[in-house]
Amino acid sequence: MKNIMAVILWCLGVSAATPVFADKASPEQLARLYLDFMAQTSRQSEALWPGFRLDDKVHLFSYAGNVWLRQPGGEIVQDNSVLESVNLHSGLSINFGFPQYQGQAGVLIQLESPTIQFDSTTKTADLPFVIWAGNSVHEAFHFYAQSEWRVLEDTRRYEGEVYPLNLDARYSRLQLFNALISALKQPEQQALYLGHAAYWLQLWRQTAPNEDKISYVNDLIEGSAKYVELIAGARFLSQNQTYLGYQQILLRYVQDYYQQQQMLGGWTVEAENIGALAGVLLDSTQDANVWKESVMSGMLPVDLLLGRIKPIAPVGQDSVQKKRLQDMLSYYPATQQKLAQLLKDVQDPKVPLLVIPSVSDSSSFIDVGAVRSGFYVVPYQEDVTQAYLGMSAQFSNLNVSGSPLLDVPLQNYCEGIEAATLLPLGFTFQREGQYLVFNEPEIHGTIRVSASVVEGRTLYCAMN
Repeated sequence: MKNIMAVILWCLGVSAATPVFADKASPEQLARLYLDFMAQTSRQSEALWPGFRLDDKVHLFSYAGNVWLRQPGGEIVQDNSVLESVNLHSGLSINFGFPQYQGQAGVLIQLESPTIQFDSTTKTADLPFVIWAGNSVHEAFHFYAQSEWRVLEDTRRYEGEVYPLNLDARYSRLQLFNALISALKQPEQQALYLGHAAYWLQLWRQTAPNEDKISYVNDLIEGSAKYVELIAGARFLSQNQTYLGYQQILLRYVQDYYQQQQMLGGWTVEAENIGALAGVLLDSTQDANVWKESVMSGMLPVDLLLGRIKPIAPVGQDSVQKKRLQDMLSYYPATQQKLAQLLKDVQDPKVPLLVIPSVSDSSSFIDVGAVRSGFYVVPYQEDVTQAYLGMSAQFSNLNVSGSPLLDVPLQNYCEGIEAATLLPLGFTFQREGQYLVFNEPEIHGTIRVSASVVEGRTLYCAMN
């Protein structure tokens, strides 16, 4: 599960309120604030989750061509000599990586073209800064803690929303989140709100059973990582406080966090925030080490919390919130149609199929019209697989700029290609000898192929 370097783009919804005439924080100031946060958080990382160690890691901050770092127990130093070895070269604004520094494991945040601005008065305890810096804890937990979970060793994780896109499923998960945060905020009515949460969880699983199955790994991984991120922020803000003081700060921090993030709903945030809130509530009802061991064995936090709770149907529905959710997911109709066409073309023997080595590890995404680009999970040969909309990628002299694609981890169409990307050719192209020539808005260039006909279908296998 571990890679030498992991690169993650975070679409952070947090921005510091910078006065128009305020001086921006310098790169060195940001580095010192961040490295102080990570040093303090690292000292109690194993209290966040069993087996999660950050205190033996080197923490690095790369910004504007400079690198600052802190080794375990050391002082903050600037060492630009390592810039090239830690530079992720992704072109993304914010990246997280896990390089080695002088033989020691590291945690790196890299800002290439920062969109998040903090002013010169920023302090480590400022809410926007704590939320922002906490993302490093989240990603480090993925890399250093979850990579050791045996339950994840033989599981395949799918990214993105599940086809068919389901607005009712999104509403049920949003209401589940709302019930959990109400249970946290109003402990005197916690039993009622947990009953509501159990109702929405049950309804979601009845409404979207395939989605429930596919999202399991994502819910497990992201829910526990967001929990660690939230608890890390609350513990940082409550240093030297009593247990009661910590509980009060935790509750306020969680509320402020979601108010700052303007949490509404949607696939990308559901797994994280439902699991995180379930974890926070479990801390108040069960032994923390016991429930966390259960999670590491494969139990979802929300199931541990609600497994014995009797569902209680809420009175009425929030039509205003449902309308807001529908507006937020206005890309569903066009995106659904695009995915349906992709699946139809993949299954249609009259549509030629181009098979190329998987390009998913070297790609970016662009929105095309009303279609939302990114990862989707679709049915394929009695199972599911990964689909991509709006992918921008290059293979040989072929440039793909938004054409829908299907990724297949193992295929038997073409010799010499294992993990493959399938591109149905349901559009005009020319064949010139061993080459296919494309001149479409979503795909252009040339590619050398070998052609064959299998069960009445023309296959073009990419050749080096």
